[in-house]
Amino acid sequence: MKNDFSASLKILAGEIDKVIAGSTFPRQVKPAYLGRAMTSYPANGGKRLRPVIMLWSAALAGGEVKKLLPAAAALEIFHNWTLVHDDIIDDDDTRRGKPTAHIQLAGEVKTSPERQKKFGSDMAILAGDLMQGWAFELIDQSDTSAEVKLKLAEELRHFGYIRLVSGEAVDVAMSYDSAENITEAELFAMQSGKTGALLHYAARAGWMMGRGYAAAWDEPEAAALGEFGEYLALAFQMRDDYLGIFGKFEEFGKPIGSDLAEGKATVLLIHALKNLPEAEKELLKSYLYRASYTATDLEQVRKIFTGAGSVKYLLDLIADKTTKAQKALAQLPDAAERSYLSELANYLINREK
Repeated sequence: MKNDFSASLKILAGEIDKVIAGSTFPRQVKPAYLGRAMTSYPANGGKRLRPVIMLWSAALAGGEVKKLLPAAAALEIFHNWTLVHDDIIDDDDTRRGKPTAHIQLAGEVKTSPERQKKFGSDMAILAGDLMQGWAFELIDQSDTSAEVKLKLAEELRHFGYIRLVSGEAVDVAMSYDSAENITEAELFAMQSGKTGALLHYAARAGWMMGRGYAAAWDEPEAAALGEFGEYLALAFQMRDDYLGIFGKFEEFGKPIGSDLAEGKATVLLIHALKNLPEAEKELLKSYLYRASYTATDLEQVRKIFTGAGSVKYLLDLIADKTTKAQKALAQLPDAAERSYLSELANYLINREK
């Protein structure tokens, strides 16, 4: 079954890539380098998890996947515009091993470094804005009814803007506060929006498209798939936070310790600060907001988290959210695509990158 899962994931990702590459929308954008920046994120990789979840859910509902590829591609493009803007907010220079959009675009003008940086950020904001329009155009190109297209757009406005962008805004606000002041419940509420919203949408919208009518959005199976997406998102995010401290750079692809450098509120940090003796708490806090970390620094931090019981607590929470995701899936028809979604959940919580 694992080979079937991997093969299906690869095939669907390839089909989604073809739709994105064949779209004329970016080629109509001026200046041309702005259109190229729009295509660079999807072209530079990514797991295509959201659109594949959507298509597997559609197949579970009896839908013809090929007709729905543009809507799945739309979801990938929508996800990628959020990354473009996120990289500006985080002032990140690389994404998937390549220059971020604002860094790419900064190089399109010959001027002072300060003006180059502003130009790059300004143009990357516009690239993200245009990608939103691109996503909605792809929804329109799906071979489904007008009522389903309208419902797809309506729910994407709710999940993609109100919930996701609100989650991102709360995350930004949290970055200006101390992790000691943030509760686990507040953290999960933020992550449910920032990460969970599109996974919920992907799974639930897929069921609706597979059924072929808008009212299917409210069917019990659709709600169960949305629940699956929410729990999966929380488990995924916690695994990401774990790898941010315990991962290997060559596999994870991000600087290990960057969460410490930002003083980012994570389950690990919140739990440790709440449960450590005062002296060890102060020692852990001394590792926050540093410009860089040596291997010795990271090893010391890992020991602190482990000694506080925070690592076990985190891994137990990941297992709990994953179990709840699997229980939600059990409400769906017994089919190959359900097993693929189940395998995907197990893959995401055991991944090293």
